[in-house]
Amino acid sequence: MAKRKPRSSSVDLVLTGTVIVLLLYGLLSLYSATFDVPGNYPRQQVQWILLGSVVAFALYRIPYPVWRKAAIILMGGNLVLLVVVVLFAEPVFGASRGLLNLSELTRQGGGLFSAGSSVQPGVLARLVAVIYIATWLSSKGEQLNQVKYGLLPFGMIIGLVGGLVALQPDLSTALLIIVTGIAMFFFAGGDPIQIFVSLVSGGATFGLLAWNMDHARKRLEEYLAMLRDPRAMPYHVHRSVQAISEGGLFGVGLGAGRMKFGYLPFPHTDSIFAVIGEEAGMLGCLLVIGLFAFLAYRVYRVSLSTPDPFGSLVAFGITTMIISEALLNILVMIGLFPPTGTALPFFSYGGTEMLMTLAGVGLLLGVSKGRPKGDWDAVLDRWWRDRWARISGPRRGTGFARDRS
Repeated sequence: MAKRKPRSSSVDLVLTGTVIVLLLYGLLSLYSATFDVPGNYPRQQVQWILLGSVVAFALYRIPYPVWRKAAIILMGGNLVLLVVVVLFAEPVFGASRGLLNLSELTRQGGGLFSAGSSVQPGVLARLVAVIYIATWLSSKGEQLNQVKYGLLPFGMIIGLVGGLVALQPDLSTALLIIVTGIAMFFFAGGDPIQIFVSLVSGGATFGLLAWNMDHARKRLEEYLAMLRDPRAMPYHVHRSVQAISEGGLFGVGLGAGRMKFGYLPFPHTDSIFAVIGEEAGMLGCLLVIGLFAFLAYRVYRVSLSTPDPFGSLVAFGITTMIISEALLNILVMIGLFPPTGTALPFFSYGGTEMLMTLAGVGLLLGVSKGRPKGDWDAVLDRWWRDRWARISGPRRGTGFARDRS
C-alpha cells in the first residue's frame, strides 16, 4: 500500500478562499438588507469579522492538540456561564441568552457595538461542545460501543449542555448541539442501534420540551396547520416564500427588493436568505447553497484524511456545526421546517455568532495543516503537569481512525 503523503504545513488556500467568498457575499447581502434601516449593521459586522479573523488566526497558529488538554476547563467554564445566563440574565424578547451588554460597555468609547450586542454563552457552547465531545470520543476506543461507557455518558453530556441552552430558552441552538453531537458519535464509530436509540429518545425529549414552551408550541401548531392547509402558512414563512418566489431565476436586482421594507421579519438575521432569493433569484440561492456544499466537501475530506482521532473529530464536528445551522435556516425559509430563529452562518448579522463561526474556521485550518512536528503530547503533559490528563492519548483511537491508519 502506498504511504499517504504528509500534509503541507501551509494554510489551506482553497478553504480560506471559500470562507472569504462567503464573508464578502454575506456583507453584500447584509448591506442590501439594511441600507434603509437605522444603525450601520454592515459596519458592525465588519468589526466582528475583523475580531473573528484575529481569533481565527490565533487558533490556526496554536497547535490544535492543545485544545484536547484544555477541553475539561473549557467545558466547565462554559457550563458555569450557561447557568449564570439561566439564573441571572435579563430576558430580551422572551429569552435570556446574553451576558455583558457590549453596547453599554463601549458607549463612552464611541459606541463600538450596536444596541443589544452581547456575549452569548449558548452560541459559544456549540464550539466548546465540539471540542469536548471530540476529546471524549477519541479516548474511548472499543469502549464506545458499550452502553455504560458509550451511550449513557454521551447522553448525559449532550443532555446537560443542550438542556441548559434550552432553558434560556434557545431551542434552535440546543437542537444544533444535539444534532452535531449525535453526528460525531456516528462518525467516531458508534453502534448504529445506540445511535437510533439516541435519535428516538432525544427527539422525543426535545419534542416534549418544545411542546411545553408556549412560543415553541405555537410555532409547531402553526406548522402542523400549514401541512394540512397551505393557506394557514405562518406569517414569517409566508413572507419568506413570497420573497423567494418573486425573485424568479435572476432576481429583481441588488437593493431593489421590496419585501425587506416592513414585510419580511428580521431581514438582516433570520430572513437574510429570503432577501437573497428576492434580489439575486434562484441563481443567487443556488450560489449560497453551492458555497456551503463545497465548504462541507472540502473540510470533510480533511476530516477523513486526518489520522489523529481528535483532530479528525474536531474537523468533522465544526463542519457539521456550520452546515447544520445553514441547512436549518434555509429549510425554515422555504417552509420545510418550523420557524426557529436560526442564523445563516457568514451572512446573518450577529457578533457572537460570527466570532464563533470564524473561530471554528481557525480550528479547521489548524487541523488541515496537520499535527505539529515534535513530541507535542510530551510538551503538553509537562505544561499541564498531567493535572488534566484524564483522557488517553491519540494512539487509543476510535474505530474509524484505526481503520485508516
